Amino acid sequence: MSLYCGTFDVATFGQVEYTQMGVASLAAFNNWMRDTLIPKAMDMIDNYVGHNFHLNYGTIRLDGSGKGALHLSRIGLVDNTNDGVTNFVPPRLLPVPMISIISVSVDSVAKTVTDFQVYDEIITYENNCFAAGRQNIEIMGTWGYGTYSLAGVITEVAPHDIQYVTAQICSNALTEIIRRRMIPDMITPVLTGGGDVGILFSSPKVLTKNEKEILDRYRFREYAVG
Repeated sequence: MSLYCGTFDVATFGQVEYTQMGVASLAAFNNWMRDTLIPKAMDMIDNYVGHNFHLNYGTIRLDGSGKGALHLSRIGLVDNTNDGVTNFVPPRLLPVPMISIISVSVDSVAKTVTDFQVYDEIITYENNCFAAGRQNIEIMGTWGYGTYSLAGVITEVAPHDIQYVTAQICSNALTEIIRRRMIPDMITPVLTGGGDVGILFSSPKVLTKNEKEILDRYRFREYAVG
């Protein structure tokens, strides 16, 4: 899975040089940002909005609503391992926004895919209803974010404002460390693998009001459907 932003963006936004971070080289600094800092910011974003910004493929199971529409916040289990083995587990993040549906079964009976429509976090059943039940709806499909090339190839790309927020969160964390003059005590053990990178995101200044406003646009909230 691709990163939401690049190391150059982080360093540019923060105006941070590797020499300020107590590391031996630019390559070492970039490797640490790519492998540790940026993924931590991505997790922070995913947890805040309740879903990821990757392109996902898999099967989901949810409770039938007894209505003509289902909200994906009703999700119960997800298998997105793509290894050919059934491995349903409770999801940490919601499978939204839904992009496409490949197959649907209700009470273990396959249904005609063209009878279903996708609206980001809502799936509707044309002239019918999802039979009420527990984990009786199974949907295979894709969800998340991606773009299609002219050749029909899908490229996984986070929205531009999410790229911006990711880079800004990382640069905020770095500049906050420098401001607090805690580089010897904080950065060195983290860079050498002996410290908790989570401490970099402990400052209330890491996620600003502006960044929260951007992320709030990507939150999905359940509302009455039928």
